Amino acid sequence: MSLEDWNARYRAAREEAGENDELDTEPAKLLVEAVADIAPGRALDLACGAGRNAIWLARNGWEVVAVDGASEAIRLVREHEPRVEGRVLDLETGAPLPFEDDSFDLAVILYYLHRPLFAEARRVVRPGGLIVTAVRTRGINPRFCVSPGELVTFFEGWDVLHQRDGEIAEVVARRSQ
Repeated sequence: MSLEDWNARYRAAREEAGENDELDTEPAKLLVEAVADIAPGRALDLACGAGRNAIWLARNGWEVVAVDGASEAIRLVREHEPRVEGRVLDLETGAPLPFEDDSFDLAVILYYLHRPLFAEARRVVRPGGLIVTAVRTRGINPRFCVSPGELVTFFEGWDVLHQRDGEIAEVVARRSQ
């Protein structure tokens, strides 16, 4: 889908939720489990969508920067949780992320695949910090799926705390100190 398509989708979701404010704000179980035993710090949610994970992190004490290419997604994030710093940024341009090296304690990339983004996430996570990621291994468009065993290869030299392959590949990795 194009960014225009995503914007239309987020506008429709907001209109459908209407006054009841019934957008999905349930965080990903993988993220909740990954950060359960660590103190909140600075988090980066890449391809945040409507912000369910960014919102949850902010409400649990994290300082959060949420990034998405769809301006409507960022509007929804800001509407639900003004403490989240929302940024509109096309993550597939090949440009480096506009953040200093070692500037986040946590990076989240859930259900989004642009392979060069993993190197950028590794760059901006501090030593001792985590990356939490999950990507489909099969689906409608193979371009957005990883092969079994592929996801963990993006974390060579990191401590892999959790890895699962199945219909969804999951990795939680800690940058070595």
